Amino acid sequence: MVLGDAAIENQIRELDSRVQAYPDEQQWRILRARAYIDAGRYDDAMEDIRAAQALGDPAVVSSVYGVLLYRRGDLEAARKQFDRYLSVHPGHRTSLEYRARLLRDAGEYELALADYQRLFSLSDELDPGYYTSAADMLAALPDYGTDEALALLDARMETIGPVTSLQRHAIGLEKGRGNYPAAISRLSMLDQRLRATPEWQVEMAELLLLAGRPDEALPYILVAEEQLGSVRQTGARRKLAAKLPELKRKAQEATEAGTAVQASP
Repeated sequence: MVLGDAAIENQIRELDSRVQAYPDEQQWRILRARAYIDAGRYDDAMEDIRAAQALGDPAVVSSVYGVLLYRRGDLEAARKQFDRYLSVHPGHRTSLEYRARLLRDAGEYELALADYQRLFSLSDELDPGYYTSAADMLAALPDYGTDEALALLDARMETIGPVTSLQRHAIGLEKGRGNYPAAISRLSMLDQRLRATPEWQVEMAELLLLAGRPDEALPYILVAEEQLGSVRQTGARRKLAAKLPELKRKAQEATEAGTAVQASP
């Protein structure tokens, strides 16, 4: 049993005593149902949900019921439960998080974005993954697009400082629309420790080749060759090293072709 599992089981045992001491109080059933869900004990969770519905207002149980339905893959039924709960508690973070996620998974991006925006207004400490998910939906919607997606990521980085996962996501968006100069600029802004790795050197070389700047790409390839020859070898780095000869060939041929064009009368 891992530490997380042990913590959940301890929580369940504590809630068992609460349920036994206060069998007619709805809240302990709701809390234990959520703990059961986290432990993957869905049938036990369902029993507590049904008991909680009988002990008080069933609407109060809607959020935890929605979580159970979501975990079981019944997105349509889960959505109804979250809609019900949020109609009374519009700022409930857990319900908003789950509904936003299921709306995103269902392809209903406009509605999902509304929930994400609500989450952003409620907390300034959300994981970067919320912002990258919202950015992907903005980029996919014709009324918004990549510019809006990048603006969201940049605004977040202006608030909390440079975050590698957000900047890398922005690089991917720029690369996806063929704006290689912007991707190169963003790659140059990554943390110094990342810029010192052979992986970063190769990524920069690839972007420079895509941008039609092979003469600038070649030095990065040579640095990556030197670095890979002196660091501990891993499977990923062996694959990286295997890419270098072809990258080097492309950079050299493109550089020579460009030089020949410039030299021709």
